[in-house]
Amino acid sequence: MSTATRFPDHFRFRLARTDEERTLAYQVRYDVFLRELNYRTFLREADTHQERDEYDTQALLCLVEHRRTGAIAGCMRLVVPCADAPHPLDRLPLEHHCAASLDHPQLRPDLFPREEICEVSRLAVPSYFRHRLGGADLSLEDARAQTYSEEETRTFSLVGVSLFLTATALVGLLERPHVFAMMEPRFARLLALSGLRFERVGALVDYQGPRAPYYIDQRQAVRSLVPGLRSLYETIEQELGEQYRAPVEARGRSALSR
Repeated sequence: MSTATRFPDHFRFRLARTDEERTLAYQVRYDVFLRELNYRTFLREADTHQERDEYDTQALLCLVEHRRTGAIAGCMRLVVPCADAPHPLDRLPLEHHCAASLDHPQLRPDLFPREEICEVSRLAVPSYFRHRLGGADLSLEDARAQTYSEEETRTFSLVGVSLFLTATALVGLLERPHVFAMMEPRFARLLALSGLRFERVGALVDYQGPRAPYYIDQRQAVRSLVPGLRSLYETIEQELGEQYRAPVEARGRSALSR
C-alpha cells in the first residue's frame, strides 16, 4: 500500500469554522513562523501565542489533524478578495506586498475577475511533522515527536503536499479557479512532481527569504495530478465537501460565505 493511500488512515482534514478551530491554526503559525523560523515581520499576539493578520478576517482556514493524537500536523489559509472591503482587503496579499514583482503579461490577479481569484498562504507544518524520527536535522524539543510509530512517520513526508491538495479541493468548492501563491522556487519544483505545476508569474523577491509569485489553474491542476495522489485528493475533496455543505452556526456560515 502506498504512502498516499495510507495517509488518510492517520490524518483527517478539517475546515476551521469555529473560533476555537481558527485559534489552533493561529497557534501553529506562531510556533512555526515565529518560534522556529523567526519571521520577524509576521504579526503576532504574544500573550496568546497566535500569528494572524488582517487577511484572516476574510480567509478560510484548514487544518490537517493527526487522528490518533489529535495533534495539528499542518494548516493553510485561502484568502479571497472582497471588492467592498477597505484597503488592503480588496486585494490579495501578494498584490499588496509584492505588486512590483507581478510582471507576467497574462497571468496577473488584476487580469482576472475578482470573483474568480484567490491566494493560498500561511502553510505551516510543525517540525515534528516535517521530519522523520531519527533524521539528522530533527528537533526533539516537542515531546510529542517521541509518540509516533515508524508506520505513522512514513506518512509525514506528505503533510506539505496534502495541504496543497487541501487548498486545491477548497478552491474547487469555492469555484475560484485562478490561484496565486508566494513560494520558494524549490518548493514549486517539488509540487510539480505531484502534478501541481505552478507557473512563475513574477520576479524573485525577499519575502521572508527568496520567494516568487506563482499561478495555477485549479481545474488543470486536478487533471494533472499524478495517479498516486488522485485517491488522496478525492478523499480530501469528499471530507471538505461534507463540512463545507454541512449546516454551521451563524458565525461559521458567515466566514465560509466570504
